[in-house]
Amino acid sequence: MGPIKQLQAFVCAQTFWPQFMIRWFQAEKGPFTIFFYCPLAKWGISIANINDMMKKPVDTINPVQQSVITLTGTLIARWCWVLSPRQYMLMICNSVMACTGIIQLWRKHQAGLLF
Repeated sequence: MGPIKQLQAFVCAQTFWPQFMIRWFQAEKGPFTIFFYCPLAKWGISIANINDMMKKPVDTINPVQQSVITLTGTLIARWCWVLSPRQYMLMICNSVMACTGIIQLWRKHQAGLLF
């Protein structure tokens, strides 16, 4: 039994958790799996991009970076749809990431500074 499984067993053994929390801890895509933390980490990219949309001027937008964000968001969102079991949270996160990249590129295009 690995350290993550031991931690999961320890947390689930505590008596103060409601039953629905214990079921969530033991779920196939619960907080003791990569399926939970991968979307959580990728939301950081989307949130940073949204923050840049609000605060950064258009001339500081890097079109190569935003193209990569758009492309990876699109490709990984598609990949999450193909996987079994489907990774809905990761798909949503990557879709938002692709959308923020497209919006940033559109802002750059509207300002006449794209390429």
